[in-house]
Amino acid sequence: MAKLGNATAIKGGGGGKAKVIGILIAIVVALIILFNIFNFASTEANKIGLHYGGGVVEDKKFKSIIPPGATNKLIGPGDTIYSYPIDQRSYIIGGAGADTENADEVTVVSKDNVRLGVRVQVYFTLNRKPEVIQQFHERIGLKTEAYEDEGWNAMLQSYFRPQIDRALAAVGTSYAWAELYNNEKKKAEFQTAASAAFTRLLPAAVGGDYFCGPAYTGNNACGELSFTIQKPTPLDKGIIDGLEAKQRAELARQAQEQKNQQVNVELQSVKQQVAMLGANGYLLKSAIESGKIQFMVIPQNGNVSIPVPTPAQTPR
Repeated sequence: MAKLGNATAIKGGGGGKAKVIGILIAIVVALIILFNIFNFASTEANKIGLHYGGGVVEDKKFKSIIPPGATNKLIGPGDTIYSYPIDQRSYIIGGAGADTENADEVTVVSKDNVRLGVRVQVYFTLNRKPEVIQQFHERIGLKTEAYEDEGWNAMLQSYFRPQIDRALAAVGTSYAWAELYNNEKKKAEFQTAASAAFTRLLPAAVGGDYFCGPAYTGNNACGELSFTIQKPTPLDKGIIDGLEAKQRAELARQAQEQKNQQVNVELQSVKQQVAMLGANGYLLKSAIESGKIQFMVIPQNGNVSIPVPTPAQTPR
């Protein structure tokens, strides 16, 4: 009877443990199901989210905007959030911190058929109006995966770079290369014209006003993108050497002209003095001024002692 009782107790304990394990498994399964049913989304402070449906019983369509800095926003199971930057962004061609190779430049042909290299910086922000950013995502973002860092860079290369090339090429032929190289006024005109051309070409290429100026905050006017260029430089460095040699020759010519003018002024002065003093008088005056002849003014009826210089003795 004792053995039977012990056996019954053991059997009952094992059943209790199995029941506890079963409950724990059920809880875990329930949590997994709940986490799949209740999906949460968050965004960084400098990013805005686009909420798209993706459940088994609904279409994959736009549902809402998730504002910057949102935390644990409840969304449906299978839904997706696509995040885009809202802070100031840039696209830089060439130089330190460029989005291209450091040595990269835009090639421009001047009015006098000289090929110039130009480095460009564009600063902008993404237009965050809900209907505009949704259109950008569906037309451009999905195709280039611009919601990812690598895709964002690919988008800039695909859409910004070609329009920058076109803008600079369109206005470059209106200026001689030397004007763009060493004339600040002409360079400023060139930059303004190129900026206007790029501002016109970009929306036409991407299909909308998806990009605003760097001062845009979402609550003010969109504004124009900031477009700046560095000093256009001939790709053939021999052209620069030739220009510098020409400038050196011009500086030497100007210096010689100044010397000639000075000589002419001095010659006229000599002629005037000869006319007044006579040739001998002028020579005497010149000798006195140079210190070759010394003279003293002796007062009338005065006694003057003149020191006689002692001849230098030659050593024996």
